[in-house]
Amino acid sequence: MDPRFTFEVGSTLCLQITAIIATTFILQRWIADARWGCRLWTTCFLCIIGVVIAALLLPHRRLFHFPSGITHETTLGIIVWESRAATVLFFVWALGVAWSMLKTLVRCLCLLRFLKYECDPVDSKTQLPALARTPSATTSCAHGSTTETTHPTIALIDHVAILTSPNIQGPFCWQLHQPVIVLPTSLLKEDDLTLRHILLHELEHLRTQHPMQHFLQGVCSTLFWFHPLVWSASRDAELTREYLCDEVAAKSIGKFGAYLRTLAKVAERCGNTSCDKVPSGTLAFGNRPSALIRRSNRLVKLAQGQQPTPVWRPIVATTTLLLCAGLVQQVWLPTNAMASQRSDWSPWPKWTAKALHHVDVHVRDFELFEDRVQLHDLIYKDD
Repeated sequence: MDPRFTFEVGSTLCLQITAIIATTFILQRWIADARWGCRLWTTCFLCIIGVVIAALLLPHRRLFHFPSGITHETTLGIIVWESRAATVLFFVWALGVAWSMLKTLVRCLCLLRFLKYECDPVDSKTQLPALARTPSATTSCAHGSTTETTHPTIALIDHVAILTSPNIQGPFCWQLHQPVIVLPTSLLKEDDLTLRHILLHELEHLRTQHPMQHFLQGVCSTLFWFHPLVWSASRDAELTREYLCDEVAAKSIGKFGAYLRTLAKVAERCGNTSCDKVPSGTLAFGNRPSALIRRSNRLVKLAQGQQPTPVWRPIVATTTLLLCAGLVQQVWLPTNAMASQRSDWSPWPKWTAKALHHVDVHVRDFELFEDRVQLHDLIYKDD
């Protein structure tokens, strides 16, 4: 892409993802449901990645054209300014992306080293008896009797590696190939109820594929490291995931007050000994005291009773978000002074056009009014 087209793509993408994230914030508060809130944020991150891919690989419709009523000198000044600004901003963006990727790689290597050298395996059947005494769901039989069934979250335990470490104060989970839960060694000495709460919380993270959402969130945060709304979306998505796991763990035991006491214990540990030692890039239980307060307040409201969310709201919210992403992808800022006024569509990006040409599919990968001719006309128009 030339600098002017790069500026057009970059500025428009910032506008598009702002609209997508703002819509997600509104819809998430409208549905007021943690499970569907998590799904909505996953959809949001997928939409952001989708509009980026579409912007780089597909032509876009130009609903608005660059203003034609300005002087030639002003147009030339804008062209020069856009080219210089695009070049500088691209290198700043590339440096930011490279730095973010480097930090992610270092975090991943540190985490792998931590799991290998600072953690010990835990036998869930012998060392975690709390799981065996977790209440199971009951189902009715044909003759009126009831049979116990394994809780869907607990059923995941056989596929999870549970580790313990004396070097952390808060539990966390992580997944690259095999899902992992890491518990502080001191936590194994806690009462069974506290241990059950924390295990149910971490297992729910894994059962609902939160590590994958965390990955999609990381991709968006890396690409748009400079965008404040992306970071706000990341924080809100993290908090929504914690809301869901808190709700599932509290309801599985049946007592919100008992789970609130568990949160208080974790908050106390993080107050006495910093929980910053929990490796970055993981789904940590309580390494942010402010988040623990908000989670506690939400559980209090749930315990007081909450109107169930109508079943149609999440469907409408998800459909609205997808429609918003599709519509906003069609809106492009008319920043390119060299864009052709003879077509309502931009040229195909060079890389996809070249790939299509190899399979004998010919597409327009050039402006209808050639750049050098247009620049010559602008410069020598008054001569």
